[in-house]
Amino acid sequence: MADPFPWYIAVGYLAGFVLLWIAGRVEGGGTATSALSNIATGLVFFGTTMAWFKVSMDIRAPLAVWIALPVVFVAFVLWQSAQQRARLRRLGAAGEATFGVLPHGGRTVAFDRQDSLSLRRVVELEHQGHRLLGVEYPLTERGSAADRVADRIGGIYTLTELRIPESPAFRITPRTGAFEPDHPTPFEDARITRIQVGTPKTPAELEKVAVDPEFDRRFEVTAEDPEFAARVLTPQVRELILNDLWFRVHEVVFDDDALWTAEADGLNEDRLLGNARHLAIFAAAVAPRLWPGTEFARVTARAETGYDLWFGQRQGFVRAHVNRYREAMDRQPLSPTTVLTRSLLAGAMVVLGLLPIINGVAAATGLATEVQLTVTDSTPGDHGRSCGGLNRTQICDSQSPAVRGTYQDGGQTHEVVTTWHIGQLPERGDVVPVRIGPIWWSTVFQNNDAVASTILVALLPVAVGLLFFKMIFRPRAPRRVRVLRRFQESRQVGSRP
Repeated sequence: MADPFPWYIAVGYLAGFVLLWIAGRVEGGGTATSALSNIATGLVFFGTTMAWFKVSMDIRAPLAVWIALPVVFVAFVLWQSAQQRARLRRLGAAGEATFGVLPHGGRTVAFDRQDSLSLRRVVELEHQGHRLLGVEYPLTERGSAADRVADRIGGIYTLTELRIPESPAFRITPRTGAFEPDHPTPFEDARITRIQVGTPKTPAELEKVAVDPEFDRRFEVTAEDPEFAARVLTPQVRELILNDLWFRVHEVVFDDDALWTAEADGLNEDRLLGNARHLAIFAAAVAPRLWPGTEFARVTARAETGYDLWFGQRQGFVRAHVNRYREAMDRQPLSPTTVLTRSLLAGAMVVLGLLPIINGVAAATGLATEVQLTVTDSTPGDHGRSCGGLNRTQICDSQSPAVRGTYQDGGQTHEVVTTWHIGQLPERGDVVPVRIGPIWWSTVFQNNDAVASTILVALLPVAVGLLFFKMIFRPRAPRRVRVLRRFQESRQVGSRP
């Protein structure tokens, strides 16, 4: 019989959403209540998830481990957030906009209206000769408490702006499904859609502009002045846009005296400088033709937009090395929290696979302890139903036969529950010899066939974890990018005399 769903898991998640609601209600005034609610929300969600894993996997780790893991993780996230704010202050960031546009009601308005808008954060700074502006805003303005909770889960957006000479409104928008049916990109298309949901529109009415078939297949161009669009989208600029993955998911907009893009996440130093760097590269490509001989053209020509020079030493050795390589492979850069979270997940997969493998090798080589297992309960399994979790008193229905029993080792009685892989299933009261792996969590092996099958099954999480590590630190370029690069190489070879 399957175990009932633990009531405290449901209560834990409910408490997490209540704390999230409280944080949304008091947000905006910088109150201690909001900060404490955010911290408590992270602890409750993380702790409840870890407790669910413990119950479902019957892992008997000390209570201190389940308390320490969420505390350490939340502490790391808070520390990173404080570091990001401190770095922005060291960059000379101001908390008020002096140029650009701000989001309001799905459209952009002049920066001098910021006091009347529902903005979460405004940061302006000077970097590499450029004036940059970052604006964090919610998807819903002055909504209900439920809307504010939804915003905190996935409705926070950021505008990154670079100051330019005043220009007509002009927008380059990536298309979804641009590579179908030959090269579908569902994850990329999902990101494009998510960003566009919260991207404001310009107040000026724009008309569609045709460029060339290849560019129009991948991007939609709209402009207030079609002649201005033609001056922007020279063959060299189109080549830059087509070959840079960043432009595949981000809109680029000329709006009054700002060149801006939107991002579906909160404002931090990485996001502000990362998006601004691509805007600066784009501005350097278009400035000589749009504003020849101006101070802005000279600034863009002098600005250092190389990865290392733009970010300096702020990213740390590991992440700077990772993101430099990822950029070369046309992959998105990673934040420190993302690097840590993905590395922990990949490491957990590898460790969870290696533990039974090491135990299996020990059992196969005679290094495991052989004990007599007294069977207290057994079940032949039920392939028509899934297991809801194991407890200490009764075995639930599972997809494989299972045995519960006790054995003596070191003068102590130990209770175990194990899947009975191969061989005749023992009944209650039977005493069967088994081997106990020497490493936590002491895998039980009834024979050599069980050793072999356990090792084979455990190789899967090890392989997935190692693949995950490779995707983090040494990813390949996307298949679409590899195809485009081969096409460009073949075209260059064919054009040689």
